[in-house]
Amino acid sequence: MKKSLAMMLVLIMVCALPGIASAIGKGSINGACITQNAVSIELEDITFADSVKVELFSDKTLLTTATLNEKALEANTNYDYVTCCIPTVGEDDKAWSLTPWIPRDKIVPNTAVLFVDGEKLDTKKFTLDEEEWADLPGTALPGSIERAVITHEGGLLKDAVSIDLKDITFEESVKVELYSSETLLTTATLQKLNAGSYSPLTCCITTGVADEYWSLTPWIPRDNIIPNTAVLV
Repeated sequence: MKKSLAMMLVLIMVCALPGIASAIGKGSINGACITQNAVSIELEDITFADSVKVELFSDKTLLTTATLNEKALEANTNYDYVTCCIPTVGEDDKAWSLTPWIPRDKIVPNTAVLFVDGEKLDTKKFTLDEEEWADLPGTALPGSIERAVITHEGGLLKDAVSIDLKDITFEESVKVELYSSETLLTTATLQKLNAGSYSPLTCCITTGVADEYWSLTPWIPRDNIIPNTAVLV
């Protein structure tokens, strides 16, 4: 009889272990707001053993994941309120590290997902002011590609692929990579223009001598290798 009771107690303890382990981590998302240079995700009732993560989405697109740094908070301690700070430039070195991301003024975060000790605990949808979001540092869209055409100027130096750019704002550099499918043909780098804003701006990728405003990495144009993709950097 004693042996049977002992076996039953062992079974109860084993069955309870998963529940005990999962009960360590807890927490929820209260909401989100825009601060001086970041999106602040307000967390509540946080207790963790190993890790806390917040995934930031725009609809179904994952923008970045913020991970609580080791020793930023003491494990196995309950915190009524914790702020997850996701800056649009850099990161919160003391508390939260971020996976690499490029904030864009037209891609506004609207969903946060909380993971504690690897378990998904809460999902919160929210609405941010689009103008305030666009005004944050680092969210400005630096430019776009309007179209690409073939140009000829007397058959001399300007036989080229011309990439028309718009809304270009830069501090250090502008480059256009020209591809044929997945093969990089050449990279054009803007020169002789001061940092600032330009629209429109034409990137001239010549098949002969490079344009004075765009230096090219060495390439040999081939009649059966046709450019079909341009990438703005």
